[in-house]
Amino acid sequence: MSRKCSICNHDRRQEIERTLLSGESHRAVAQRFTVPRGAVARHLKHVSTALTQARKLGEVEDDKSILIQLRELILEVEQVITRADRAGDYRTVLVALREKTRFLELKARLTGELNEKPETKIVNLNLDAESARRLTETFLARHKERPHHD
Repeated sequence: MSRKCSICNHDRRQEIERTLLSGESHRAVAQRFTVPRGAVARHLKHVSTALTQARKLGEVEDDKSILIQLRELILEVEQVITRADRAGDYRTVLVALREKTRFLELKARLTGELNEKPETKIVNLNLDAESARRLTETFLARHKERPHHD
């Protein structure tokens, strides 16, 4: 199981993200908030898309974190869903549900709950010569290139 991001769990996360958005270097942020520079870089990797978009759109307000703003947007979408459902406007309900799904996916990325990186697991085996020969022969027989028919 992967560890939770130390910056995501930091008491001053909002300030750290705001400082990163202002363009301050990883080293300066790490020194200012007494966190490892590697942690800042790792945090930035998994939230970089959202932070970049926020920087471009000027969406990060001084006193609100991205997650708080996202939570507010989700609440607004839920209100739209409720009103549209009462009115029988199911097309609007579906559109709003699609937007809510996008917001929840973004929230999962920002909080580190959604890990999109593939994992590679390496298994080391010690085999005797006969077992290694049989394994190799079986593998090669199963993956033998078959002739192409045109």
